[in-house]
Amino acid sequence: MAAVAPYAILLGALAAIGLLFASLGEPLFARVGTLGTRFTVDLEAAGMRIEPAHFAFVLAGVAVAAWVLLLLALHPSIPVALLMLAGCAGFGAYGGRVYLRRRRVKRIAAFSDQLEGALRTLAGGVRVGLGIRQALVLTSEQSREPSKTEFMRVVGLTSVGMGILDAFDQLAARMTNTETAVLARVVRVQAQTGGDLGSVLDGLAGTIRDRRRLRRRVRAITAQGRATAWLLGLLPLFVGGFMFTQGELRDAMLSTLIGQIMLAVSLALDALAIVSLVRITKIDP
Repeated sequence: MAAVAPYAILLGALAAIGLLFASLGEPLFARVGTLGTRFTVDLEAAGMRIEPAHFAFVLAGVAVAAWVLLLLALHPSIPVALLMLAGCAGFGAYGGRVYLRRRRVKRIAAFSDQLEGALRTLAGGVRVGLGIRQALVLTSEQSREPSKTEFMRVVGLTSVGMGILDAFDQLAARMTNTETAVLARVVRVQAQTGGDLGSVLDGLAGTIRDRRRLRRRVRAITAQGRATAWLLGLLPLFVGGFMFTQGELRDAMLSTLIGQIMLAVSLALDALAIVSLVRITKIDP
């Protein structure tokens, strides 16, 4: 009977949570959907077509699943279980934001890599007599993702009545890199003062090429430092994995309150160390 008691308590807790969701389902879903609006900008910049509310529900489901797994593995007391629920909820929200930002950064980096060629195509279209909008259509047709989608979005915004300059400003707001911001300013200044837009775009493409070359050199120079940072950050995890092979140490860490607290503090400090070392070795040219 003693062995069955923890599972009975767990089933009772899950039933209570189910009843709570049934009674407070509608306001709870509305609240989660409202929280999902915070991910709208990141979802759009990351190129994900999922609705913000649906993304928030996915994060909530992951947090609850992680909490249930921790309950099954650790069998904590009720106060500790509530703290673990709060921690899982915070970790789910933070993890979702980190995931979106990583996808956003990756997409922006891909756009930056394609921007030089896209600008040269755009400059060629302007030189042969096309308007900026027609040249953008030509550029988007000859580009790959994500440049194709982003330039077509600029064309689409002009089709619904937005000015071309404002559409470029929105492009710079989505693709938050220096090169796109400079492109939006170049187009605006040229529209106000006149001049040879093709030559200006070619000059900007050359600047982007030089910046990419410098960025590759910086990454090559700092490669050893970044590898050392990851090695120092992951070393405690390997030591912890070895300790888990020792029965008494494993039971002390997983079955006692002080052990669980020390394990959580150790993981938090190690994550902080990895983030700090990576930031120290990161240099933006």
